[in-house]
Amino acid sequence: MEKNIGEAIKNGVTAVLKGTREVAVGIVDVVSATIVKALEGVKDVQTAASSVVVGATSIVIKAAGTIGADLTTVTKNSIIGAIKGVHEVGSVTTDVIRDTVHEAVKATAEIGGDVESVTKSAIVGAIKGTRDIAVSSEEVAAEAARGAIRAISEVGADAGIAARNAVKGAIGGVAETSGQLTAVIKDTTKGLVLEASQFGGDVAAIAKNAVIGAVEAAKEIGISAGEAASAAATGAIEAARTVGEDTASAVRKAVTGTIAGVKVIIKEPFKKEK
Repeated sequence: MEKNIGEAIKNGVTAVLKGTREVAVGIVDVVSATIVKALEGVKDVQTAASSVVVGATSIVIKAAGTIGADLTTVTKNSIIGAIKGVHEVGSVTTDVIRDTVHEAVKATAEIGGDVESVTKSAIVGAIKGTRDIAVSSEEVAAEAARGAIRAISEVGADAGIAARNAVKGAIGGVAETSGQLTAVIKDTTKGLVLEASQFGGDVAAIAKNAVIGAVEAAKEIGISAGEAASAAATGAIEAARTVGEDTASAVRKAVTGTIAGVKVIIKEPFKKEK
């Protein structure tokens, strides 16, 4: 990303954060406008989009950290702005979504911020940012979750807590946009387990925490905890089965025990599995 573009984002966002009015809208507008400017005239917008967005996300979060701003608010709205900017000049691909969330979590860790909270707000931002774009909430949530869990593995943060908050973020984001909650919970959990398996993470722990996150979020917004837990369990097991039967067995035991532990009575979608 060119230095002048980076400075434009840093200065613009810093000015917004130091003010007291329209912080959310201001961040969205600054990030969106600067990304549009960076991508205008680029021959291959789709190739350039990911690197521009990653650079912008890092700059925004680090600028916010410098002045002690609330990183959860900054992260959510900078991701919305990034997606909006790319959409104005090109297509918002799954790579852009995944890479943006990955960078948000990674940059937060680099400045000593609360990675777990930012994981949640980053996924909310990804879902809200794509609300008016022809891409499903399920796909967005899954890709955002993959980006988050990959970053978590790289910075050595608590993957279990991050997985829990990723599912909470997916539920919160979709609840605000009137999407299909159970499908999003399932696909988010699937994305978490698939990505964790790629870098040798504890997929059983990831699955367990995804179920816990689904149940906790369901109770907070007043939806069926049983349906939420079932959707998370289904996604975890479907993902685990593509990796191997041993992994699927471990995940099945983890989510079954978790559901029993939180005393949620559901029809287990994996009961027929052996």
